[in-house]
Amino acid sequence: MVKRIFEKENIIVISRFWFAGIVIIGLALFLSFRLWYLQVLRGDYYQKVATNNHLSKIFVPAARGQIYDRKGKLILGNRAFYDLVFIQQHAKDSAQTFLKLEEILGMPAKSLQKRLELGRTGRAYTPIPLKRNLSLHQVSMVNANINELPGVYIQTTPRRDYKPWSPPHLVGYLGEVNPAKLKAQTDLINPYALGDLVGKQGLEKQWEEYLRGKRGYRIVQVDAHGRSDEAADIKMDLPSVPAENGNDLILNLDLELQQAVRQAFQGRNGAVIVMDPRSGAILATASEPTFDTSLFQDSISWERWQSLSHHPFTPLLDKTTGGEFPPGSLYKSIVAIAGLEEKVISTESTSYCPGHFSLGGEVFHCHKRTGHGRVNLKQAIAQSCDVYFYELGNKLGVDRIAKYAEAFFLGRKLGVDINSERPGLIPTHKWHQDRFKHRMRGGETNNIAIGQGFNLMTPIQMLSMYATIANGGSVWQPYVVSKVINQMGETVFEKKPTLLHKVDIVKKETFDIIRDALKSVVHDKEGS
Repeated sequence: MVKRIFEKENIIVISRFWFAGIVIIGLALFLSFRLWYLQVLRGDYYQKVATNNHLSKIFVPAARGQIYDRKGKLILGNRAFYDLVFIQQHAKDSAQTFLKLEEILGMPAKSLQKRLELGRTGRAYTPIPLKRNLSLHQVSMVNANINELPGVYIQTTPRRDYKPWSPPHLVGYLGEVNPAKLKAQTDLINPYALGDLVGKQGLEKQWEEYLRGKRGYRIVQVDAHGRSDEAADIKMDLPSVPAENGNDLILNLDLELQQAVRQAFQGRNGAVIVMDPRSGAILATASEPTFDTSLFQDSISWERWQSLSHHPFTPLLDKTTGGEFPPGSLYKSIVAIAGLEEKVISTESTSYCPGHFSLGGEVFHCHKRTGHGRVNLKQAIAQSCDVYFYELGNKLGVDRIAKYAEAFFLGRKLGVDINSERPGLIPTHKWHQDRFKHRMRGGETNNIAIGQGFNLMTPIQMLSMYATIANGGSVWQPYVVSKVINQMGETVFEKKPTLLHKVDIVKKETFDIIRDALKSVVHDKEGS
């Protein structure tokens, strides 16, 4: 009985031993197979995953191209600014990081979280800008607490270095790319990213394609806390692609002349523009009142924006191309040309100015209330006699005046390469009929003949008109940029003078007469 019990227990032990052995062997085979699968069959894949877990791509911002005058003097360059950026994949708890930043810099954690949500692009390890243009004190505060700020980095970014001599309306300003543009862009070669700055006005906007550079990148090694180790990066010889700076613009501007113009006109309301009448090259420009371009280096406050956009003298408007004004007595030269060409007057014909002109029971005064007496064309231009041009305007009629104004390309855009350009207005009987549903009255023609009333011209159109008189009838397209140079010193674009039109309805003798009369405006004792 005892023997039988013993044999039964022995069989149970042996069976348990074989079962345990089979399980152990099975586990060993499974682990061996799994090891072979991970290291051999999928080894390359997991090697890449492991590498990506400790290597990260950091984008390097590119500097915008610089802007120089015709003699190679720097008008607008760059300098280094410090930006606060965040890489989410390097932080286990972004909310905790933002609370710490709120404590250090006073930046609300909610706004930082909102910035993070806005900046997510779907691409891992993309730096998301949290704040631009940190002060040195803010940089030191961040660096002192960097171990408690996983995912936070101070990024050095080249940005515009505005100087007092940089003409704000001409060079323009930059603003952060808007989300709509980020979503709509199809340029996969050099796409914009959140925080990138784009031209919003002036040359920065018109020449954005040439001025913006192409960001580079560097691969860095990070630890379990998301911190990079520069020494380890150097030792591993990690790959990098340098940023490509933008192309430089060479302008027709003369910086010394530009500074003189700005200083002479500062504090006024209006515009100054200087052009070479032989080519259309813009040599200097100023629009006043102006604004401080550095305001746009960071996010401009709503209150400050409102004060600029609702200012009665429109400091944000470039009046040289976008300001439409009655040309005043400057327009008298066009009326005089029309009178000579239509044989309504000659150089010998005169008119008597008693200081006023009556038409249809209405009295129109000369700027000299005592009158100029009897004047010929040269004297009328030199002394800017309104009565002479009231009479001449009524003899010509508004349509014949408009014929010669339009021959000088007035009332249309000249295609200048800076800011939004307005066409102005040269009134005609048809325009008046369409606009007011009745024909123009004689008194309205009087005002048009002295450059008032419905006449509207931009300063650059007035400049072009007188440049055309000076050069004998060639309407040149005004242009600011002479050439574009890449970082290798090679010319990638060069602008040649463009002849828009030849005023062939005006004889050389007429131009000579008008130029001689215009000299009297500044040289004669009675010149205005």
